[in-house]
Amino acid sequence: MARIDNHQSDFEIKRPNLIERQDYKPAWPQEEFMVPLLRRYIEEILFTYCQPVTSNSRVLDVGCGRQPFRINLEKLGYIYSSLDAQQNPESSVNIVCEIDKILPPQVIDLGCFDFIFCTEVLEHVADWDMAFSNFTKLLASGGKLLITCPHFYQLHEEPYDFWRPTPYALKYFGNRFRLKILHQVQAGDAWDVLGTLIANCHPTPLSKSFSNCFLNIIVLMFGHILFKIIASRRLQANVKLNSPLYMSNIILFEKQ
Repeated sequence: MARIDNHQSDFEIKRPNLIERQDYKPAWPQEEFMVPLLRRYIEEILFTYCQPVTSNSRVLDVGCGRQPFRINLEKLGYIYSSLDAQQNPESSVNIVCEIDKILPPQVIDLGCFDFIFCTEVLEHVADWDMAFSNFTKLLASGGKLLITCPHFYQLHEEPYDFWRPTPYALKYFGNRFRLKILHQVQAGDAWDVLGTLIANCHPTPLSKSFSNCFLNIIVLMFGHILFKIIASRRLQANVKLNSPLYMSNIILFEKQ
């Protein structure tokens, strides 16, 4: 176990105390659309593009939290290692350090990895230049890097929530660090966006007048019913909601 104490910067903020997920299932309505969406895409990409090349192939789970995808990665045949900015309750994080800081010797000594798994992490990472530089240092030649980042999603893990990148931001940093795109998806549709928006809206009457309170009840009931209908996925099976809005960026790179 290695704990790294980095020098404090001028922008010093305290990390929140989080209860991180042990599995990839929605824990509350705001996650109803994002979490299953990501799980489906991640599992498909792992199976299609990220099978281990050899019996000694190694994966580094960056920003691993409580390691909800560890079983998936080990079932594929990877030798699993983990890195996070904080230790988890199970004390199973191998290296405690930040991916956007200078890599400590304990990380360098691990050698290069065949696969880096980094999902729903980079929106919480301030310095993308350093993070991508570290990814390339840690990847073996021909190694793969899977990144997911939300595009439409509420603030979370505040105040460590910095970015909602576009597909072009990810492509830009990949090109800058000579990472070839193998697969890229703008995941989720306008129904997912609308459901997530409704889950984050909580109406309040502007005054205690009867009309305002009555209208507030109508809006509350309408939002609740609409959320339940969208969450059932029945509308999606019959109606396509055309929109440029989407939920998440998913991209798989390969080091050249």
